[in-house]
Amino acid sequence: MIKDLLLHGWKSQVRSPFWQRSLAINILLGLLIAYLMLNFLALGFFLDVILQDAFPGESPFTLFNGFLLYTMLAGLAFRFLMQSFPVLDIQHYLLLPIPKRSLFHYLLIKSVFNVVNVMPLLFIVPFAGKVVFPEAGSTSGWAWIGLLLAIVLFNNFLAFYLKRQFTARPMAVLGALVGLAVMVLLDRKGLMPLSGYFAGVIGYTIAHPAWVSLAVVPVLSAYFLTYSFLNRYTYLDALEGHGQTARSTQGFAVLERFGKVGAYLQLELKQIWRNKRPQTMLAISIFILFYPFIAIDDFSQGEGMGLLLFMFVLAIVFPMATYGQFLIAWDSHYFSLILARKVSFREYLEGKYFLFLLFTTITTLICLLYGFVNPAVLPIVLAAGLFNMGATIYFVLFLATYNTRPVDPTRSAMMNWEGIGASQFILLIPVFVFPWAVYGICSLFVSNLGALAILGGLGLAGAALRTRILSLVERQFIKRKYILASSFKQK
Repeated sequence: MIKDLLLHGWKSQVRSPFWQRSLAINILLGLLIAYLMLNFLALGFFLDVILQDAFPGESPFTLFNGFLLYTMLAGLAFRFLMQSFPVLDIQHYLLLPIPKRSLFHYLLIKSVFNVVNVMPLLFIVPFAGKVVFPEAGSTSGWAWIGLLLAIVLFNNFLAFYLKRQFTARPMAVLGALVGLAVMVLLDRKGLMPLSGYFAGVIGYTIAHPAWVSLAVVPVLSAYFLTYSFLNRYTYLDALEGHGQTARSTQGFAVLERFGKVGAYLQLELKQIWRNKRPQTMLAISIFILFYPFIAIDDFSQGEGMGLLLFMFVLAIVFPMATYGQFLIAWDSHYFSLILARKVSFREYLEGKYFLFLLFTTITTLICLLYGFVNPAVLPIVLAAGLFNMGATIYFVLFLATYNTRPVDPTRSAMMNWEGIGASQFILLIPVFVFPWAVYGICSLFVSNLGALAILGGLGLAGAALRTRILSLVERQFIKRKYILASSFKQK
C-alpha cells in the first residue's frame, strides 16, 4: 500500500501543472537548483581550507565536529521555518478504505525524499572523501557518514513534529525554540558547554564505530513521535482536544473596549493567529531577535556601535517590516467589502498603526534584556525602538498603499513570492538603512551618545505628530483605494 501511495505521489509531481509552465522558466529553475548544488559541493570540498585559514593549527575534522551541534540546530530551525511537509497529500485518501497507519507512514517516508535532505549529502561526501577517510580510516569514516545521515533524518522528523505541533500548541513550540536559543547562549558563554559534550560523543562514536548503530534510536523516536501525533490529530477538530465544550472564537475580546480601532486591531491579530504565512513570518522574527548577540562581544571592547545599532533596528522592526510590507494586501480577499461598507478609513489605518506599535514595543522590551549581558547597549536599544515607533511605522503604512499585489495568508511562506514587488524592496531602504544613516551623519558632528539621542528624539517627535502624519497617510490611502481594489481583483 505504501509503495502504491509513493507511486501516486511521484505521478502527481510529474503531472503537476508546475511543469507545464514556459520552457524558459523551467530552465531557469533548473539552473538555480544546479547552482545551489554546485555551491554545496564546492563548500564541502574546500571546507578544510576555510577552517585551516580561520583556525590555524587545528584539525579541520575536529573543528567540524565541534560546530556540528550548531549546524544541527541551524538545520532544524531552517526546516521548521521553511520546509514544507506533504500533510495535505493524504486529504483525498481519508475517505477511502485505506488504513490510516499506511497514510501516516507514507507521509513520513515521503518527507525523506526532499531536496533539503539531499543538500547535506552534497556537502558531507566531498568533505569525508578529502578529510575524514584519510584521517580517521575507512571504518570510522563510514561510521561518521552514517552518524551525520542519522542527524539529517532526526532533524527531518523532529521538524515535521514541531511544525504539526505548532498548529495545536503554538506557544509551547515557541517556548521550546526560545529554550534552545538560551542553551546556545549559555554554550557560547561557556556556562554550559553543550557543543563540547556533543563533539565528545561524536569523537567517541568514531573511535568505536559499532556505537553508530545506536544513532537509529533517536531517529526512530522522532519518527514514531510524529506518527503518534498524526494518528491523534488526523482531523482538524481533534486539535481542539477531547471533552471540551463549545466556546466562542472571539479571541482578544478585551480590545473591543477600545472601540472600532480595537476591533480592527483584533481582526489583525486573529489573521496572524489563524493563517500560515503570517505565522511563519513572525516565527522567523523570534530568531532575528537573537541576531545582535553576534556583535555584543566586540561592542564590549568599545567598538561596533554602528553595526550594533543596525542589528537592533533589524531585530526590533523585523516582525512588522515583514508583516507590514503586506499591511493592506493581507485584506485583498475582502478589500472590496471594506470599501463597500461604512468604514472609517482613519480607524482602519489606526488599527494597523497600533498593531505595529504593539509588536515594536514587545520586541523593544525583549531587546532591553540584552542589558543584562552588556548594560552599555541600553541606549542603542532605546534609540532604535523609539525611532521605529515614531518614524519607521509611517514609512511602512505609506509604502503599503503601493503594494497592489493580492496575498493569500493561508498559503505557506516556503518559496512563496505572492505579493512581492518593487515596493517591498524599496521598503527595506527607509526601514533598515535610514536609521543607521541618520546615526552615521549625526555622529560626525556630535558624540555617539548624542547621535543616539537625536535618533530617539526623532522617534519621539514622530509619535507626538501622530495625528497629523496619520492624516497624510489617510489621504494617500483614499487616493489609492480604488487602484488597490482593482488590482486585488486581478488574480
